[in-house]
Amino acid sequence: MRAILWLALALPLAAAAQQVPGIDLSAPPEEKPAEPPPPAEKTRVPPQELGTPKKEAARPGDALEAAVGVPGERDTALEDRVKAVQRKGFLKRGRLQLTALVSPTWNDAFYQKLGLSGRLAYNLRDSFAVAVSGSYYLVTRTDYVKQGVRAFNSQLLQSQPTSSVMLEGVWSPIYGKAAWLGRSIVHFDFYLVGGLGAVWSATSFEPRNEGAHLAAEFGGGLRFYPLSYLALELAVTGAVYPDQKDLAVPGTLQKIITAGFGVSFLWPTGFEYYYP
Repeated sequence: MRAILWLALALPLAAAAQQVPGIDLSAPPEEKPAEPPPPAEKTRVPPQELGTPKKEAARPGDALEAAVGVPGERDTALEDRVKAVQRKGFLKRGRLQLTALVSPTWNDAFYQKLGLSGRLAYNLRDSFAVAVSGSYYLVTRTDYVKQGVRAFNSQLLQSQPTSSVMLEGVWSPIYGKAAWLGRSIVHFDFYLVGGLGAVWSATSFEPRNEGAHLAAEFGGGLRFYPLSYLALELAVTGAVYPDQKDLAVPGTLQKIITAGFGVSFLWPTGFEYYYP
């Protein structure tokens, strides 16, 4: 009788147990797919105010415009501020250059000489020219001649030049600019000169009639150009030549050293600028 009662109670419980699903431990749980990340929030752009221009990307020339000024003023400002980038104030290629110099000598205590010199040059390039020069010397005898004659028994070996002619090459390796009183710029160049030619001295004429003496010349100078066709020039030159003042004494190598100043003109006065 008891068995029947236990069976009657177990049947409803078994039916209820079959309706409620249990936990299946025989297989691993299924993996759920990963959820995508939430979309990034869009940055909210503040609305443009009326009348406000749209901001543009920075341009390469903005920094220069900010330092110099508006584009209309840029060229003028750079010209006023940056003087070192100026182009050359004059060009010499293809132009003739005529120079006149007054050149006193300073290496002869017995015969003072004043040279009146001229040079005609043709500029093959801005830095090189070929030239022909000539000098005439005014010789003045000093009081030291009498003393020298007594001291050296009339054997003064100093020559007495009268004139000279030279074929020269003129090289101008240095060009520059200098400020004058803080208001204007003066252009200048430095040049070197060398050449061969002839010197006539007292022995070239009667009674010796030796003619011209072979000579060599070297020197340099500095020219300042207040105008594109006008220059003020300072020069130091030296000429050497053999001469024999007296047949009783051996010949010696004579030297003429001058320090001159003068003026130089370029022709044509105008020129067409080109970039070397």
